[in-house]
Amino acid sequence: MDTQCNRAGLKILIFLTLGAIVQSACADGYRNPPPTAEGIGKSGANMVFVDDASAISYNPANLGMQTNRSLVVAATFARTETTYSPFPGVSVESDGDWNVLPNLYYSQPIGEKGWVAGIGINTPYGQGVSWNASDFAPGVALGDTVPYEASVLFLNINPTIAFPVHESVYIGVGLDVVYSKLELKALNGVALNPLPPPPVIIVPSEGDGDGWGIGGNIGVTWLPTSRQRVAVTYRSRVDIDYKGDFEVGGAGAGDFETTIKYPNIIGLGYGIQLTDDIQLETQVEWLQWSVNDTQTLVTGPASSPIVNNWDDTFTLGFGGSWAVTDSLVARAGYAFIPSPIPDATVTHLLADEDRHALSLGVGYAFGSHLVDLAYTFSIYDDRDSTPSGAYEVDSNLIGMTYSLSF
Repeated sequence: MDTQCNRAGLKILIFLTLGAIVQSACADGYRNPPPTAEGIGKSGANMVFVDDASAISYNPANLGMQTNRSLVVAATFARTETTYSPFPGVSVESDGDWNVLPNLYYSQPIGEKGWVAGIGINTPYGQGVSWNASDFAPGVALGDTVPYEASVLFLNINPTIAFPVHESVYIGVGLDVVYSKLELKALNGVALNPLPPPPVIIVPSEGDGDGWGIGGNIGVTWLPTSRQRVAVTYRSRVDIDYKGDFEVGGAGAGDFETTIKYPNIIGLGYGIQLTDDIQLETQVEWLQWSVNDTQTLVTGPASSPIVNNWDDTFTLGFGGSWAVTDSLVARAGYAFIPSPIPDATVTHLLADEDRHALSLGVGYAFGSHLVDLAYTFSIYDDRDSTPSGAYEVDSNLIGMTYSLSF
């Protein structure tokens, strides 16, 4: 066997077909749920009345209303299980493991003019999906590349400052400094030698890369009356150029490079203090997912264009809280979250679908401490007639947060 020729053939095969993995993994780097249990309990509708350091993620302007130092430690436990049917009567299930998404915030007043500074370390995008490679191996034929695993780590360091510009208007601005890592795995059907009929072996391939990106955000909160608030937020797009290595069968096969663009987001929220004990708010967000219409994958000296055709989306959320006692607060919310991915480009590495999120939460305060718990159940619209097959998704989301005001 000519080893050099075979390795060259493997590189060409990967170059031509790995695009499916990158396309799917980009989608699997899809936006994460709200970073705290308070936001999860209100299905994300938390930009108007958020009153602790986590405002850095929801609406930085609300930091300007804080008079104490604030520490927020949050963890989100997310589990998604997907059933994929490439053909009628054939179905496989993803691993459905629980992912832990940590978030940390701190803020404090500075000076005597109402300025507040803070920093957040959070995970607004990321997660991953993994299928059993053995479920896909029997269907790998000569020339096939079948992706079975993708993961994205996305860590955002978000220093923020907020201040009042009027007794009823607050502004917050922040910087997003992002580190991200992308990992992709696939099975490849490769000819053992060129003689007909060519024996086929299944060879694993893996690409991984990392990179840094910079973005910014701004928020404005206006209090038209003592019981009403209007909020506007903007978080800029962040482009990550992933660069790393590509391996085939455990051997180096060249460089790995691609770019993922995380979208511009514009939010508008309105909230009302309905009674002394009840707050209601609603928000709508526009996400510019179309920035990922096309991508380029580079492996070694070659590059390949990838067409995603993603759509921009609007998400809509409603949330409320009820102070049952001085120490106990109950929360509930609903959100409609449409998928940006059309049927033509959806894959089993992100069987993303339009979904309806229903949430409940509870918070208990003791002194300057607050503990929050929340749960979200999502109802997904099944995709039954896509070019790649049918998908059913089931997910569960649990949020836990500890807050300290001092």
